[in-house]
Amino acid sequence: MAEENKENETTNENEDVVRKTISIKGVSADVYRRIQKLSNETGKTIGQVTDDAYRSFMGTVENAKHISEGFVRGMKEGSSQFIENIKELEITGDDLKEIGRKIIFKNIENLTFKDIDNETFDKYVNAIILVKTVTIPKNLSKAKILLKGNFIDKIIQ
Repeated sequence: MAEENKENETTNENEDVVRKTISIKGVSADVYRRIQKLSNETGKTIGQVTDDAYRSFMGTVENAKHISEGFVRGMKEGSSQFIENIKELEITGDDLKEIGRKIIFKNIENLTFKDIDNETFDKYVNAIILVKTVTIPKNLSKAKILLKGNFIDKIIQ
């Protein structure tokens, strides 16, 4: 305890951190004994061991949060929405942006893309499957339709 009081309101030369005595209630006796044992084995104070444990725990929590956010974002971005079983459909670049995710167009008789550029098409169209006629504007590459299409009867530009 005297050692912890020495550290009270002092700055460690290796770290620019002000240390002070803090009492933490509710620590189980078993955990405290294990921290005390670790402290003796490593030559660190109980406060230093506890501080290291808190830092490690906070790093783990932050990493887990980052990984889970990345996972959810990847699932949202990676999953495609189906638009299917429609006789006639006209879709614009703004429509695709509003949907905001990859689309698979499937089983549509006449699919018309209007006011859409190559970049927007690449970003939002994942596949075109089982479409009889696909009509595209002159500025949209026919090759992009071919690369994303399966079982298309006719492409009109």
